[in-house]
Amino acid sequence: MTYAKQKPELKLVISIGANIPGILGDPIRTIAAMRPEIEKSIIEWNVALNCPKIDYQNIDKSLSFQWAPLFETAPLGGAVDQPSFINTVLVVEGEDFASLTPNKKAAICLMQKFLELERIAGREREKAEIFWGPRSLDIDFISWGELHINTETLILPHPRLSERNFVLIPLAEVLSKSQGKPKRINSQNIWPE
Repeated sequence: MTYAKQKPELKLVISIGANIPGILGDPIRTIAAMRPEIEKSIIEWNVALNCPKIDYQNIDKSLSFQWAPLFETAPLGGAVDQPSFINTVLVVEGEDFASLTPNKKAAICLMQKFLELERIAGREREKAEIFWGPRSLDIDFISWGELHINTETLILPHPRLSERNFVLIPLAEVLSKSQGKPKRINSQNIWPE
């Protein structure tokens, strides 16, 4: 039996979180204020990668931005007395985007855009006293298709993805919108849970 080889999924997965007020307000206001800025950065990045192939008339329709709801989660690691986080996930895909080949240079370029957005929101990574401490904005690049890279700046896919419910649960919400939720079945005492 042979199976048709499927085209790899070229989705971008980004995780966004905050747990302390920043210059844009409380964590919810910060994430809401940065949402259009994150989308704009990804659009500009996509245009730069696709130029001149991209159709500027339909630039706003060339990508699909699928946002998860906001979730409140307990901090993982870092200071024990820090506030809960507000988290969401963004999944990006699109026609023009699907023609790109995920690559290290482009991924690092996008991560630099995210780091700049964190700075705009008041985060100073260089001055962080506590690893995994409180943050006014945290934008994590989780994955881009099947791209695997390991640099000082970026590791893809995110190495601790399977340990992070604050990414997995919002991601499942986004995917269930497009793929449908799995149906849980009764194990009838055959399958212990």
